[in-house]
Amino acid sequence: MLIIAMTVIVGSLQAQAPTGIPEVDSAAVARVAWGRMQDALKHDDVPGARAAIARAASAWPTQPAYPWAQALLAAQAGDSVAALGALTRFLDLGLGRVITPASPLERFARWPPFAAALRRLRDQGLPLARSRTAVSTTDSTFWPEGVDYEPASRSYFLAGVRHGTIAQVRADGSVRYLWPPDAPGTGAVLGVRVDTLRGILWATISGIPQRAGYLPADSAIAALLRIRVADGAIERRWDLPPVPGGHVLGDLAVGPDGDVYFTDSNQPVLYRLRPNGDTLEHISHPLFRSLQGLAPSPDGRDLYLTDYSHGLLRVRLATGTVTRVADAPGSTSLGCDGIAWDRGTIIAVQNGVTPARVIRFILDPTGDRIARLEVLDRNTPLAPEPTIGTVVGRRFVYVANGQWDEYDDDGHLNADARLEPARLVAVPLDDREH
Repeated sequence: MLIIAMTVIVGSLQAQAPTGIPEVDSAAVARVAWGRMQDALKHDDVPGARAAIARAASAWPTQPAYPWAQALLAAQAGDSVAALGALTRFLDLGLGRVITPASPLERFARWPPFAAALRRLRDQGLPLARSRTAVSTTDSTFWPEGVDYEPASRSYFLAGVRHGTIAQVRADGSVRYLWPPDAPGTGAVLGVRVDTLRGILWATISGIPQRAGYLPADSAIAALLRIRVADGAIERRWDLPPVPGGHVLGDLAVGPDGDVYFTDSNQPVLYRLRPNGDTLEHISHPLFRSLQGLAPSPDGRDLYLTDYSHGLLRVRLATGTVTRVADAPGSTSLGCDGIAWDRGTIIAVQNGVTPARVIRFILDPTGDRIARLEVLDRNTPLAPEPTIGTVVGRRFVYVANGQWDEYDDDGHLNADARLEPARLVAVPLDDREH
């Protein structure tokens, strides 16, 4: 039986009622077909699996898992032409992979057209290492997720998943915890952003099993925190009501007028707290499935955010209208985590593809379409598990080694885990800065 392992946000495999939004409906059809492929494979029904994955790839062609699975299944069936076609469609998304000699794709390596495709596959997966270590710590158990920079103190603030605290990391690597690690009631800190104009630190916390000492009752923990930087005091806390399955409050962003935006990946919902506001506003939309990072435009009109399974989205803040930003030819915006605005472009950590990479979306003048995608950093040994970043001067500084892959879903350390101290790396945004 062939095992297909790719990152796909599947959720329910039941067909849903059409929404009238093409991207949502197409992705839903593809997810159902993906589930049928997996069921067919469990019964060693390769023809049935191939038919199902063909349906998925046709419905949602920018999800790289689909043409990749098509290629593997066609190769297993000995169909070299279909395998080459699917592999080419995967490659045309700008992605690459490292495959082993045991891969079914290697059976066609002597056929010149396929050999050329395999070379392209390897080349597009090679490291593009433009980043350098910006700062590192000494605690290998900290488990960083979100990050932001405060120019006044020339220090980074790191959100800690495992010990539920925030670390202020200075340029020399020295660390100050804003409150003691493993303090009760804090949950895992996932997002952190500095409002430099107003001297406020914002953070999101969630009760998830990856937090040390997690108890089932902690799943009710979900809040936005306003923190005083000087002593780490929590000045205000906006708690969300408990829901089945819990909240997962991830990244957040501060708009030019002081609005705070943050996402709930689990529900999924976009929240907004207006300046001096008391109530959390929320926006729901069919395009919201697995919300991640956010990037407000400097004029305060738009909020760009990423959805792991639907790609780059745009929210018109005056009306609440949500649209999907069209992908550039030969690219995909799926699988992006943290994002940041930079001079009319969006810098994204795309860790939902293999290999993970840092990319730049160059928007067209309307902001409705990605005109071009540039790869800034890819598959570098310094960044085995990148998550979230921030623009500092003319560099994008991002968390290089989150630890999600080192723990299981219940928060237990994997037997083969390799923990490293938290590390931030910086990739230049201009060639002259390299």
